[in-house]
Order: sequence, then C-alpha cells, then structure tokens
Amino acid sequence: MQGIIDAAMRGMGRMHVFLCRIPAIGEPLARGLSWTMAIFPWLGGVRRTRSIEETKQKLIESGEQMGFPFQFSEIDGNEFILDLPYCPYGFTGPEHRRACDTAMDMDRIMLRRCGAELTIRETIPEGAKRCRMVVRQG
Repeated sequence: MQGIIDAAMRGMGRMHVFLCRIPAIGEPLARGLSWTMAIFPWLGGVRRTRSIEETKQKLIESGEQMGFPFQFSEIDGNEFILDLPYCPYGFTGPEHRRACDTAMDMDRIMLRRCGAELTIRETIPEGAKRCRMVVRQG
C-alpha cells in the first residue's frame, strides 16, 4: 500500500511541475488542482478542531496513515513545528519552487478547515535539508 501512496504523491508532484511550466495559466491551474484535491479529505472527515493539541493529533494520525515521516516539535502556546525530511511530491531543486508552493495549497486549505494556519518556513526546493512548517491555531 505504501508504494501506491508514494507513487500517487510523486504523480501529483509531476502534474504540478507540468502545469507550472504552462505560461500564464499554469500556476492558477496547479493551484486549482490543489484546491480540488483538498475537497476529498474534507469529504472524508477533515473538520474544525477544538485545540492545537487536537490539530497536532490529527496530523500525527494522517502522517501515520500516509506513511510520512513527520517530525513534530512540542506545542508552544498555540503553535508547533512540523518537519518532513523529504518531499513526498518528489520536489528536489530550485526548478520545483513554484510547483511546491502550488501543491502546498492543499495542505493550507485542509488546515484552514481545522481552524489552523500553515506557514511554510523552509523547503527542500529552496535548498533546505528538510521542509519545515509552522502550524498555528486560533
């Protein structure tokens, strides 16, 4: 099953790269793809959470289901840091920056539905050794 999930994620990544290369309309199309994909978790039960602790627990469970090696900081006030040591979409270099940003719209939307905000601090396409995100609730 993990192989299917990994292949699907890399396929989504390739689709974002392809769309972002289309002049003028590619980036909006790639964002539209992310927004459309964000509907599916919503249909499956992504709902507003009552606290940052509950949001973190939902992400822990999601990471386990998808096989993503999420690494979490402790909760500090109303936020925590989420690290990912590799990109599930397969983005590796600076040529993937726009595709990375458009793909992350799906995660931003899903977390917004939980009542949280996702801020991307570092990405592998920008040259970081991992992707680092801040999740803030409230």
